[in-house]
Amino acid sequence: MSTFPDGLFQYGGAPVGLGSFFPALRKDAKIYFVDPANGNDNNSGLKPEEAMDTVAAAYAKTVNKQGDIVFLLGDGSTTGTARDVAIVWSNSNTHLIGVTAPARNKRARIAPATTGTVDVDAYTPYITLSGSGCVFANFSLSQGQSEAKASVGILISGNQNYLYNVDILTGTHDAQGDLACFALQFTGSENVVNNCMIGADTYSRGGTASANVKFGGSRNTIKDSILPMYADVNDALFVLAEASCGDRWHLMERCVCVNSSTVLTAAITLTQGITWSNTAGCMLLIKDSAFYGCADITPTDSTKVVFSGAALPLADAGKFLGIDVS
Repeated sequence: MSTFPDGLFQYGGAPVGLGSFFPALRKDAKIYFVDPANGNDNNSGLKPEEAMDTVAAAYAKTVNKQGDIVFLLGDGSTTGTARDVAIVWSNSNTHLIGVTAPARNKRARIAPATTGTVDVDAYTPYITLSGSGCVFANFSLSQGQSEAKASVGILISGNQNYLYNVDILTGTHDAQGDLACFALQFTGSENVVNNCMIGADTYSRGGTASANVKFGGSRNTIKDSILPMYADVNDALFVLAEASCGDRWHLMERCVCVNSSTVLTAAITLTQGITWSNTAGCMLLIKDSAFYGCADITPTDSTKVVFSGAALPLADAGKFLGIDVS
């Protein structure tokens, strides 16, 4: 490990899993380290050997718009899990990055406490990203409790944020799965979610109040991501947008929505993958994406959900048409 003049500790280069992307450091930016296996919230957090224990404690040290970065250090197992309370990430240009293998269900992870009584209401949402211009990358958020209560994994109410290679695993318990659980919810605008796993198929879930993604705001993009579920009823949803969902458009590009129960013991095929209000002020553009385990994308052809790509006849490839495809 080497130390650079700006104080950033590099493990042979940029942290694993970010590819060529990395948030630029501003002059006064600080780096904080969180090591759930070895850290202590009484530490400074400024070096790996002085790492803190929880993400919330490290975030409390950050300064709005300063460009601070919190590194969540994984150790390759569940001991690398930060047992955090709900977090409101309101500082803009403030970043959370996991240092771990860029696999699925990453072991740089945030999850509720495993002992004592945990009130899921306190995790609705688990992380509220209300700041703008933030990067979340290369960690997982796991939320599955035995209480039969609603939950939200990440609510993005801020604007121009970027999520890269984040696993948002919400409602991963039978008691939660049939309630109003959303892995990802947008109310802000112009956010990009890239190469993420949004939802989980560990436990069965169902009900029209539950969806992998709930759209709101405007001009939000999800690309190169997977939306998994294990449905136990046919009215579960991948995507939900209500009448008040926002305006203009949202985009899903090169995404895969997969209902695993179709090939497992439950053998439940969804009636539809998407519920999108016809009175909503926004439309959903779906490009080069696939749906598995549902009979149709929407129950009737929709002018608000439009499809482009290989699922259409070649003559129509590249066009957004006001139809959906079974």
